[in-house]
Amino acid sequence: MIYLIVGLLITFACYVLFLVSDKQRPKTQKSCWAKCAEHYQICRYLAFGVLAVALILLIQFTGRGVGSVSLFVFATPILFTLILGINDLKPKKTAQSK
Repeated sequence: MIYLIVGLLITFACYVLFLVSDKQRPKTQKSCWAKCAEHYQICRYLAFGVLAVALILLIQFTGRGVGSVSLFVFATPILFTLILGINDLKPKKTAQSK
């Protein structure tokens, strides 16, 4: 159960950090997350705080050494999934020579 909670916390924090990134902020202002774009600095601190809470939960559950490493083990596939799901991945158009 603790791993599910930590996974959700990491997903939420990474998604908020994506929304308030410099490239994404103009798009975020046009969406329902406009308040998040207005107060982007507060949202960044909130997201890093959520990551700290996830780290503390993992450390309490598994110990210091394993807990800090397991945060990165959890975050890697979550970030990869968010990158594939959110970004508009299209192949580059190259000029074909004849």
